[in-house]
Amino acid sequence: MRCEHQHDFLARLARDQRGNTIAIMAAALVPLMGFAGSAVDFARMYTVKVRLQQACDAGVLAGRKAMTDTALATPLDTAAQTQATTFFNNNFPTGYYQTTNVTFTPAKAADSGSTVANTVQGTASARLPMAVMRFFGIMTRDLVATCQARFDLADADVMFVLDTTGSMACVPSAPATCAPTNGSYTRADGSTGFAAQEATGSKMQGLRDAVILFDTTMRASADPTTNIRYGFVPYSSSVNVGAAIPPQFIQNTTWTYESRRLSPAVNATSSTAGDYNFGSTTSFSFTGVAQTLCVARRVPASGFLTQGPAIGTTASAWANAGYVQARYYSGVSWTGANGGTCSGTQQALRPLWRYEPVTHDVSGHVASLNAANPAAIVPGRFDGLTSRWRGCIEEVDTSADTSFSLGSLPDDLDPDFTLTTATNRWRPAWPEATWLRGNTNGSTDFQDHLVTETSVDHWEDYNFRSGLTLDLGGFAACGMPAQRLRTWTAQQVSDYVNHVDFKPFGGTYHDAGMIWGTRMLSPNGVFAADTAPWPGRNPPSRSIVFMTDGFLAPNAYISGLYGPEAFSKKVTGSDLTSQTARHNARFRIVCDAAKAKGIVIYVVAFGASVGITPDLQYCASPGQAFQASDTNALRTAFQTIAQRVASLRITQ
Repeated sequence: MRCEHQHDFLARLARDQRGNTIAIMAAALVPLMGFAGSAVDFARMYTVKVRLQQACDAGVLAGRKAMTDTALATPLDTAAQTQATTFFNNNFPTGYYQTTNVTFTPAKAADSGSTVANTVQGTASARLPMAVMRFFGIMTRDLVATCQARFDLADADVMFVLDTTGSMACVPSAPATCAPTNGSYTRADGSTGFAAQEATGSKMQGLRDAVILFDTTMRASADPTTNIRYGFVPYSSSVNVGAAIPPQFIQNTTWTYESRRLSPAVNATSSTAGDYNFGSTTSFSFTGVAQTLCVARRVPASGFLTQGPAIGTTASAWANAGYVQARYYSGVSWTGANGGTCSGTQQALRPLWRYEPVTHDVSGHVASLNAANPAAIVPGRFDGLTSRWRGCIEEVDTSADTSFSLGSLPDDLDPDFTLTTATNRWRPAWPEATWLRGNTNGSTDFQDHLVTETSVDHWEDYNFRSGLTLDLGGFAACGMPAQRLRTWTAQQVSDYVNHVDFKPFGGTYHDAGMIWGTRMLSPNGVFAADTAPWPGRNPPSRSIVFMTDGFLAPNAYISGLYGPEAFSKKVTGSDLTSQTARHNARFRIVCDAAKAKGIVIYVVAFGASVGITPDLQYCASPGQAFQASDTNALRTAFQTIAQRVASLRITQ
């Protein structure tokens, strides 16, 4: 009986599956622990390895920046080692994930074939204890990271857009209303130029020093393979870019200026016809004149010569036609008294000018010859019969709009503008042939006016007749010639900013400078070849360093990029009151156009009375606006910008 019960128990036990899961789990526990442990510890290893690599990178970057000794024969200098180790330790804290045996070793290195230590290399290691895998006999794992950094300046194109207006002659602490005295000087070509007289310690001198320091900083940051190009656009109310523009883009036949022309006589007090009118009639009686010379005559026979002594003051003057003013002599009679006395009446012959847009032949002017000035026919005057083109221009076609879109910029604001028609080219500025006009008779578009030629200077509103040419007042400023992108030696940079013609003069038009700085730096358009990548190299970084000491301050009577706006109305249309706002809108859209091309814009406001205005802040790339209240701050700003352009780069 007992045997039967025992047999039944064993049979039931064999058939019973309860508890099998426990057995299976017990058997699988060991490999499951291995899988879980490896996942946990591998995640920890990855986290620590990433942090180790980051700390290594930070260390070599800091070490390379601090390295002063680049000789291959010597070890990494102490200051660089200390800086590298400090940055490594700050980025990899002691005991991070319970690591031990942490090491970091920085050292000098050089590029293949280089004889200069231009690189800092580093090796970092750490021992990480295992959290789970230790139960399987794996107690620790050693992690290693390598890193390398060069203080490497990639190829760089830098365009300096520099405010060289009259207020730059003042010291940095001067108020915004600073008004320096203007005067003349001898240009490099021997001709007479005009400029504001610089005070000792002027902002202009501070600018010269800052540009040279920028160049020094860039050169110190470059390795032997680095390519650097500079360009310069000094600006005021205009820019001197004539020599930089390829000749095929210059209008060299005719162009229409706000000028004047001689009109047919309208005063019928005499039957004598011509482009002149009569002044008042006076009597004369000259002695010492031969009878054969005492006849009714027009002196000179044509034109309005104003040279030499008054007619008739001597017999030789009468005979040789040396004249202060053209005159018409009538009612003439002669007697033999006093060696010959010639008497009669005389009338001044005055030119009758019509002030309006006039189309002139510019071929000789563009050739920089002493071209005939069609709006001044009197020799011996300040403007004279001839003039030379200095290189300033009037812009290509534009639109008198209050706002703009990047997708539909007018030609003058388009950095990529190229020649489209034979008539839409850059036009040579011609201030000697450009004349102001008043609003007598209720018109500001044109008017006829009798002008005694000896009483009016070129570029002077005859309603004022101050006797001071507007050239001297800065209303037709044409400064230092701009320079296209190219490589420069340190001496060439110094020579440029210290050139005799690198002087402060004229009014402040930020848009004039930015238009041309962007155009000359654009990888497309007229100057695309200048900023093309070097053979076998990546495209260069492109930067504009824009420096100004004042607010945008246009003037309706300045002869700038668009002629005198009071008459040309190319920017303002019929709304002169919005002139400043319209120029600021143009400034902003060109800044947008530059940034859209990947150009980094650094803006520096120089002077105690000038801050970073909303327009300047808008123009600057994010974080790249600087205010410099004095010369030391300007130097620091330029040095900082150079260091940012010459940024550190991880190479491994």
